[in-house]
Amino acid sequence: MLFRIHTLTFAVAAVICASTISAQPATPPTADQVRELITKAATTKKCDDCTAAIKISREYARANATAAVELSKNICPSITKYPVDVCNGYIDMQVPVMIKATQSAYFKEGDDKFICHSMFSMCPSPAVTANALRFPRRKPRFPIKPVHSGKLVNVVHLSDWHVDELYEPGVEAACDKPICCRTFPTTNTTAPLRRAAATWGDYRCDTPIKLTQDLMKFIRKEIPNIDFAILTGDIPPHDTWLETRETVTPIFEHSYALIEKFLGKNINLYPTIGNHDAGPTNLFPTERSGGDLQWVYDSLAKDWSSWLSPRELASVRHNHGAYSTSPHRGFRLISLNTNFCYKDNLYLYSDLRDADPNHEIHWLIRELQYAEDHKERVWVIGHVAPYQTDCLENWSDLYHQVIQRYSPHVVAEQFFGHSHTDEFVIYYGADGNKTAKNAIGTAWTGPSVAPFTNINPGFRTYQVDTGSWNVFESVTYIADLDQAAKWDAEGTTPNWHVEYSARKAYGVSVPIAADKPLSAAWWHNVTVAFEADPANMTGPFQDFWKRRGKSSKLIPTCLGNTTCPSEMICTLRSAQGADACIVPGSGFRKRAEDDDEGVWEGVDVGSRPWFTKNCGQFRL
Repeated sequence: MLFRIHTLTFAVAAVICASTISAQPATPPTADQVRELITKAATTKKCDDCTAAIKISREYARANATAAVELSKNICPSITKYPVDVCNGYIDMQVPVMIKATQSAYFKEGDDKFICHSMFSMCPSPAVTANALRFPRRKPRFPIKPVHSGKLVNVVHLSDWHVDELYEPGVEAACDKPICCRTFPTTNTTAPLRRAAATWGDYRCDTPIKLTQDLMKFIRKEIPNIDFAILTGDIPPHDTWLETRETVTPIFEHSYALIEKFLGKNINLYPTIGNHDAGPTNLFPTERSGGDLQWVYDSLAKDWSSWLSPRELASVRHNHGAYSTSPHRGFRLISLNTNFCYKDNLYLYSDLRDADPNHEIHWLIRELQYAEDHKERVWVIGHVAPYQTDCLENWSDLYHQVIQRYSPHVVAEQFFGHSHTDEFVIYYGADGNKTAKNAIGTAWTGPSVAPFTNINPGFRTYQVDTGSWNVFESVTYIADLDQAAKWDAEGTTPNWHVEYSARKAYGVSVPIAADKPLSAAWWHNVTVAFEADPANMTGPFQDFWKRRGKSSKLIPTCLGNTTCPSEMICTLRSAQGADACIVPGSGFRKRAEDDDEGVWEGVDVGSRPWFTKNCGQFRL
């Protein structure tokens, strides 16, 4: 797993107030002792060394909280190679929550190992302890099968918008910050440029306003018959050491106003909340943790008021951003705040035994039971996907139980974002057999608008049947950002174009009748085709791999003589967090001083270049 700055500060400062755990030692450890154990853990990447570092940090912090915070700031630049301003900004925003959250941590019951797993990936995955859910009614033995109407409409899927309103063409695009293409207070403006930022964007940067405007112009002009659109989270940029209420609120307002302007008054957008849709980033308080994020829910309710009813807006304000709406008779769309399963949401560590913070899973059950009782078809949307390794295993397990109970007769499709890549995942029935016959649902991961990091900007459209609300076609559009300098030189605009049609691209290997949807069973058979010859550079798996990064030339190759193809295919069939096929690389490595394009690559680049993450953390 790629290292996060707050994992370092967690080791030093997160346990500041855990004085109820054990008696205070007679002689508190010194700063040098703490530094030594943290450095050892960073080097060995072993579970025991990680927990030892956390425990000694707790003792040091208990003796002097202020000194612990300052030690965090002191260690951060030397280990992470981030500038002082980045380290200090992030630590100042996150540490207060770490302090409060860990007051109730129980290291003797394994919370230390849980933290080392979730945040450092140095300990094994803990056992799933979530209880079996009790549902209002049993799943019907012979559920009514959905009926296709034969009428198809277009739905637009936007994700990970990440607009940078401070994007500055012509400035450094290969800087020493987590994101570039803007002038920071510490920027040396007299230094020669390694690479100048184009006006349309750069692979190391977030989305310029200009690019979002051009994207929406293209959608309005080229995508006909749009019924509605969804946006699966993350409006602000990745300047996580700077994000505050004051910085993100106007970005919400400006972005949603832009989308509304180009969609028009007759096309609704149904958004969901991403981990960056807060200030500071990632931090979403639970009912038990304390903390207040009401301003986010109020702000988003205001920005979404053109698309949701007063009742639904009230749910956004008072149900932690989640809501349920019915765009058409017989069809329901449920938007979840999946930040309550997100491992970087430090508030969750205040009670690791609460698998369903804020009772969101139980609220989802009530909504789905209502839909079943009223013969409605349902879409579920969210940002952090329950099948991604960023989601806590217990929450993922509960969600998995819900999908198995209400699919495929109620839940028609699921849509998420967060990874920035173009992917899908298959859900299977309760007997555990991963076969086409047992496939019950598909979850679609939307490609990001943002090019961060090393991927092309894109979006997706679906052709959806208005009776079953199943997807009959999926089309991904991209622009080739490696041509950005050319667009500037020629005075042209981005070359938005169809990257691929799922039906056409994979129907060659797995034929499908025109009157059949892109079902979970069909997608399973597509993964079987992937397995047949994954090393074939013109075969279906390598085509998928290319499209996963939106045809960017900077994505590492998934070679057939490595474990990459099998791990990727396994991941497409693993909808439960505890069944993750790709074990994140533990720990981190120092950034090479003289590196350029690989500056932010993670620790296991050599052995697992396919395991990359674009959202929610800093990279080393």
